[in-house]
Amino acid sequence: MWSYRRMKRLFPLKPLVKKNPVEDRHLLRVPQYTGTPGTLYLTHSEDGDPLMIFADNKESLTVLHCVLDERLFSDTVFRVVRLNPHRYIVYDLRYLNGVDFHSSHTYVERSQRIRDILEEFHHPDLVALETPEQIPSWEFPIRGYECYDEHPGSMGVFLPVNE
Repeated sequence: MWSYRRMKRLFPLKPLVKKNPVEDRHLLRVPQYTGTPGTLYLTHSEDGDPLMIFADNKESLTVLHCVLDERLFSDTVFRVVRLNPHRYIVYDLRYLNGVDFHSSHTYVERSQRIRDILEEFHHPDLVALETPEQIPSWEFPIRGYECYDEHPGSMGVFLPVNE
């Protein structure tokens, strides 16, 4: 798929969370639910039509149809977890309209921008994009916790629930 190859070349992804010991500076803890982790690309097709692509860690691609403002489809990249084919948790914002948003904003600022974007521009009619705060803790099993500090561009730490 042309759009995916272009996005992958222009916006190379690095892990945003790694498994390491949690330190005192990691004050924020976010639950990570069990599902299929991956990346959500908002771009345009060769014909100029808005295109949303979910790519899991094995690069299995799924084209999604979503009610979302077209202005976001200028090369926006979200880190997500797929709960089912029509429900995704948006954990982080890597690029916003082609600009590296991750390196210049803290996790709290990125989370707030995600909430603002989804509240303002998204309707869950076809595919639901939700934040971790919107998921009831009893609805899906928690795989672990992502822990973040207050520095822009820093990598989060994953803490498995069974440790």
